[in-house]
Amino acid sequence: MKAKYMLVPAAVLACLLASCADKSTVTSFSDPTVLSGTWAANSTTLNSRGSNETEKILMLEFTEQGTITGTANWSLRAGEGGDHLDTEVNADTEYLIGSFNQHDGVFFLAETEENGFWQCRAITKDLLHCHKVQPGPKYVSTFVIFERKPR
Repeated sequence: MKAKYMLVPAAVLACLLASCADKSTVTSFSDPTVLSGTWAANSTTLNSRGSNETEKILMLEFTEQGTITGTANWSLRAGEGGDHLDTEVNADTEYLIGSFNQHDGVFFLAETEENGFWQCRAITKDLLHCHKVQPGPKYVSTFVIFERKPR
């Protein structure tokens, strides 16, 4: 019987902790346009040429309806990279289109010249978590934490 009464304070404490939790994590966006802008990060990428270190820049434009257009730019810091023609290059730009789910902050971006795609989640209006995957003979896989660049 004593254990039963100890559950009540534990439940109250759990509710208090949940209400005081960090509110910086956003789980929904009523206005996706707040995510428009320039995003930057460094990442380790595995690709068909091996492992490399890159600087990545996303420039994204979100509409109120949740459509997305933009570019993903990357430049090598270490390792080898290639473009959509499989030419060895130190930097490249990928053109993107996408769609945004306002209810959970998840969005997908498709590259228009290759079969790569990004699965991303807006953690806050200034922080994105993104996975990029490209299957096939020119495979690519990376996870990137993007932060908004100041305007």
